[in-house]
Amino acid sequence: MRYWYKLHRWISLICMIFFLLLCVTGLPLLFKTEIYEYNLLHKPMEHRTLEYQSIWNDAADGFRLVKDKYPDKTIKAVSAMPDKGRLLYRIQDKNSTKVVDARLSMGGEQISYYPDTKSLQNWHGESVRYSFISKFMHIMHRLHMYMGLGKGGMIFLGMMCVMSLFSVISGVIIYAPFTKKIKFGRIDDDNATVKWFGWHKFLGIVTGVWAGVLCFSGVMIVVFSLGYGTYISDTRAEALQNLPKTVQGQNVEFTAAVNYVQQQFPKKYILSVDTPDRLANHSRYVFYLTQAKKMPADFMGQMVFVGTDEQGRLQYFTRPLPIYLSVAAAALDLHIHNHDNFYLKIIWAILDIATIIVIISGIIGWWKRRRKISKKNNKSRRTDMTKYIVWKMPIALFVLSAMGMVLPLYGSEYDMPGIIAWLAAGLLCLYQWYKQNNL
Repeated sequence: MRYWYKLHRWISLICMIFFLLLCVTGLPLLFKTEIYEYNLLHKPMEHRTLEYQSIWNDAADGFRLVKDKYPDKTIKAVSAMPDKGRLLYRIQDKNSTKVVDARLSMGGEQISYYPDTKSLQNWHGESVRYSFISKFMHIMHRLHMYMGLGKGGMIFLGMMCVMSLFSVISGVIIYAPFTKKIKFGRIDDDNATVKWFGWHKFLGIVTGVWAGVLCFSGVMIVVFSLGYGTYISDTRAEALQNLPKTVQGQNVEFTAAVNYVQQQFPKKYILSVDTPDRLANHSRYVFYLTQAKKMPADFMGQMVFVGTDEQGRLQYFTRPLPIYLSVAAAALDLHIHNHDNFYLKIIWAILDIATIIVIISGIIGWWKRRRKISKKNNKSRRTDMTKYIVWKMPIALFVLSAMGMVLPLYGSEYDMPGIIAWLAAGLLCLYQWYKQNNL
């Protein structure tokens, strides 16, 4: 057990600054939608929510409107956002040679088309109240994703997430030996060191599942990002080899290509489409598909190349996503797509702040122990407990926390059960803390 304690201590000391960075930057990002809407100078018009299958029926009208309004531009990619009731057209100067695709949401200018009103809007071109808020949120996003250092920063943060996960797991392992005489929720004040470590152990168990899942899913985000880049390059190379060189998409109407893909893959949704481009995709359409489900949260999907042969017949080439990428994408949902409800965001913010306290209290407790600062030695209210009593409350919290993390993934109708699970866990913690420190 001494080995586990040393492992927990030194791993935590190595990764604490970066884990703290992720917690601090993640806090404002929880409310990025609310902050964005507040910062808009004019409230955006509400648009009707659409379905994935139907929204692409209106894509051709959007194509015509964008081409008419921007005659000196070319449309490079189209993405669907049915929950917002819009299609996004990524446009670029006709003489530009920069590679643009819908998958990365980078490069070019984005134009929103709203089928319900047949209107166009420059996406993210709205006037804002305070430009510093937009800049601040952009900085937080860059720091949270890759410390502003690109792919290298993202890989480094992924390594810190691995170490943070080991820190959480080792902390759970050493929990019982360090609390076998102190009931859950009891914050002893024998001395300054014990008091700080008391909060560290208590809140560490309270936030254990949440922090552990986010560390694991953070690693999976890195795995997905790197693995998906490999999938993209490999699939492009295979498409070039397997499709005849005469297969192109420049003479294929956009609507015909969309209908063809929907017929060939009836159990999948189209996330986005890259239009034919000689440099980017060898003059073929590139569709990105995801498995049809009630709430698809994917932003990258299976690639499907579409063009015609010499006889004008449509052909396609695809390569399914590797299984490990599908697993990583599911873990990604646990990091991003299970707290869309505002009340869930409040709960996550509380857990985030509690985790920050766990990190800080651990640092202070370690520092005070290192300096051997002690005020008194009061061993009152300490009794030997069985393993059942030691683990009874933590296990109950782990189960409720897992429910709070997983239930919202099944749709908005499961948000309330998820909220109830989190509230039950919170009330259990408050009751135990009050009971052990006020009797």
